[in-house]
Amino acid sequence: MTSNFDARKHSRQEAAKQMDSLQRDRFELLSAFIDGEVTAAERRQVQELLATDADMQRLHSRLMKLRQGLQKLPVPAVDNTAQDTAQEVFSRIDRRQNRRTVMWGGAAIAAMVVGALSGILPGSDSLVPRLAQSLNQEVAPEPLEIAINRPVIEIPKAAVALPEQSLDLPAVPHETNQNDLN
Repeated sequence: MTSNFDARKHSRQEAAKQMDSLQRDRFELLSAFIDGEVTAAERRQVQELLATDADMQRLHSRLMKLRQGLQKLPVPAVDNTAQDTAQEVFSRIDRRQNRRTVMWGGAAIAAMVVGALSGILPGSDSLVPRLAQSLNQEVAPEPLEIAINRPVIEIPKAAVALPEQSLDLPAVPHETNQNDLN
């Protein structure tokens, strides 16, 4: 019984969607007819619907009354020309930019004041970087030593290949320890 009920409910929903779609299409067609934006075939179709369908006749009369009402609305008088309006828009934009400039300038000045006060106040650790200071300033700095003949760190000697040896000769065996053989 529930499947039969669901099927009827579904079919009613589909019919309602199709009816809504049909009414929407008819409304758009009638609106285009009133605005004079239809083809000759569409014009004949609308005229036939208006002659036979009472709902279409009611919709047509409502749309015509709406159109006439909109046409009768008073148009406000224009006090400003287009140039005056454009000038007013640009002056508002300039004022906004000036406000931003003043705001950023004020923020910069406030930051400078805070920075200056933090460096002046006694006992405060300033955020300004300082140079390193030695504790004992009487000690002379050590002279720089450059080691030319004797390196500071002993550099191990690398194996050097002799230019007389060719690549196809067998490698010279290296010395072996007795511990390696065991």
